Amino acid sequence: MVIFGRRTSPPSLMTHIESLLEEYQRVRRVDINRDIFIYILKLYPSLLVCMSDGKLDDEEWENVMKLARGLADEYATLIPGADKEKIAQNFRTEFRYLLENVERWNKKFLNALKGHIENSRNDKEFILETMYLFANAAEGISMEEQQAINNLVDRLELEH
Repeated sequence: MVIFGRRTSPPSLMTHIESLLEEYQRVRRVDINRDIFIYILKLYPSLLVCMSDGKLDDEEWENVMKLARGLADEYATLIPGADKEKIAQNFRTEFRYLLENVERWNKKFLNALKGHIENSRNDKEFILETMYLFANAAEGISMEEQQAINNLVDRLELEH
């Protein structure tokens, strides 16, 4: 299924992110452009925090759905006549897939993300703020969620 535009680079010029994007596209059979993939990548730690207590609370899933709608609204402005609901559904599907397949993508996503954000204070702040936003969605931040945030802060070298 092709919903998103695609931009590829010659293999010799490929970044870690572009290589991961191509692998992800092969596995998922979805065509996501690099910019959207990077945005999903930056949200990935928040998805991990949501699942750190072993369940996805209704409030946490509602935040994921709101995020998907917001991304779809933003993305649809780039494509005249785009079906926002279909795009939002595709984002929700990818978020759900990532939540259900952490073991397959965790190391690859976190490695690519760490390299991508290493020199970007804004990206690091965005990731940290988003993790806390998602963790706080359901009755405050649990011990498991705080531990997941702490681990991701260390792993991604974010400033706490």
